[in-house]
Amino acid sequence: MSDSPPISPFEPRPEPDTTAAPDPREEAFLLARARSLLRLKRLLVFGCALFTLTIWLLIRLESPGKLALFAPGPARIVRQHLEALNRGQFREAYLLFSPHYRNEVPFELYYELLVTHSAMFRTRIVSVSNPESSADRVVLHARILASDGERYVARFTLVRSADRWWIDDLRWSADSERRHIISV
Repeated sequence: MSDSPPISPFEPRPEPDTTAAPDPREEAFLLARARSLLRLKRLLVFGCALFTLTIWLLIRLESPGKLALFAPGPARIVRQHLEALNRGQFREAYLLFSPHYRNEVPFELYYELLVTHSAMFRTRIVSVSNPESSADRVVLHARILASDGERYVARFTLVRSADRWWIDDLRWSADSERRHIISV
């Protein structure tokens, strides 16, 4: 057994000797520990940022219509047009067409087309691609799943006029690439 007296909580502890030189091994250990903690902190911040970015991208890909405000110019106009058709806001959808298009196709004719093919215009956007573009003209192909289960490709030609994008032409066709694909 040891002959040292028991330590009492009421007695003051002896002060460590601060005049002695610090141990170089202890200094190296503390420095290595500080560097390790800094690396760990950076890794944690980078990991959180990467996780947040990944989740944001996945949400954006899964529900692009809900994030239409963040879509770039022409694609946003296409999404606004299709969403207005889904809501039955035909006048709002019509107003996204260029003045040139509205002069050629009156609203009554446009409305008659929508009513005749109503199931075709209740849609969900599957994808949007951009095969052609220039400074003031963009062609977008929107792959669309209609409420009746049919798949279509809508070819939107958009033009920029007065710092705004307008739909100048719209062509719908059956999606021949997806016609023979069966989804389960």
